[in-house]
Amino acid sequence: MANYYGSKCIVCDRKFEENDDIVVCPDCGTPYHRDCYNQAGECINKELHDKGISWSQKNNYDENAAEKAESVENKVCPRCGFYNAKEQNFCSQCGLPLNSENENQHFNEDKNQNPYSDFGSMGQGFGGSFQGGQPFNPFMGGFVTIEDDTDIDGVKARDIADYVGSNKFYFLAQFMRFAKLKIKRSFNFCAFLFPEYYYFYRKMLGHGFFFLTFRIVMAVFMQSMLLNFNVSSDSTTTEIVNRLSSSPLWSGIFMGLSVLSLAIYIISGMFSNFWYFKKAKHDIEAIDQTAQSQMQRRDTIAKRGGTSFGITIGAIAAYYLIVRIIAMLIS
Repeated sequence: MANYYGSKCIVCDRKFEENDDIVVCPDCGTPYHRDCYNQAGECINKELHDKGISWSQKNNYDENAAEKAESVENKVCPRCGFYNAKEQNFCSQCGLPLNSENENQHFNEDKNQNPYSDFGSMGQGFGGSFQGGQPFNPFMGGFVTIEDDTDIDGVKARDIADYVGSNKFYFLAQFMRFAKLKIKRSFNFCAFLFPEYYYFYRKMLGHGFFFLTFRIVMAVFMQSMLLNFNVSSDSTTTEIVNRLSSSPLWSGIFMGLSVLSLAIYIISGMFSNFWYFKKAKHDIEAIDQTAQSQMQRRDTIAKRGGTSFGITIGAIAAYYLIVRIIAMLIS
């Protein structure tokens, strides 16, 4: 556990001792006696939450205790003033490397301060909350430095990362690009190839229903048209085109619908990331209006966003079931 020797619990105003049972706020890192935190019910260090900054030991320590900590050769972080055990290579408070040649680099390996984080040297996590890093964005000159409190069009990067869940660095880079360059286009191949399933996977239900309905309508229309020309399901594309070419009207309709379908799918691929950004921002702002505490807020953001294989599988099953039923009715 991180060394809080000399700091005070802001609930009871008593200094932390070596064997105290200490917990920290997962958002700002403020330490408490466990009993004090349970008594308060939540982190009461509202000033840090409002400013979006983390608790630092250099702002809350006893000078005599600090001198004693220095006397046992603890490593003092040059950035945040935290007293680390001498064998540590990274600051337990802010993640700064404690070797002199690396003082200006920024890493985020603070597993003691935030029990929800599990990130490597560039913030690339496999679970938990966003702790900063440098997602690559070739449209903004390479790597883009993003910290957890980076503002992206009025929303914190940490909140967006909690909302997005998987593949968060890709979306953070895209969302930063939308916010800074004031553009709406980027290309998402999944949203281009399988938009009806991609949107359900990302819980964008309105978009998902639109593209699923469009695909069903197109499938049913094509099925009806092929039946009208007595084209079997095992016919080749060349045979289908040759059969349709016998009727200029139907051939034109077929080509027109094919072009329309391609155009709609291209639009989906180009604007899906921007639509997702707007939805994430809308949902986070709505949660801010109703959340009773920081913990509830972050939990709600993660649940409202993220991905859903269940909804996706349901959409696939619904598509094939509906198309199958309609095909039986019109055959």
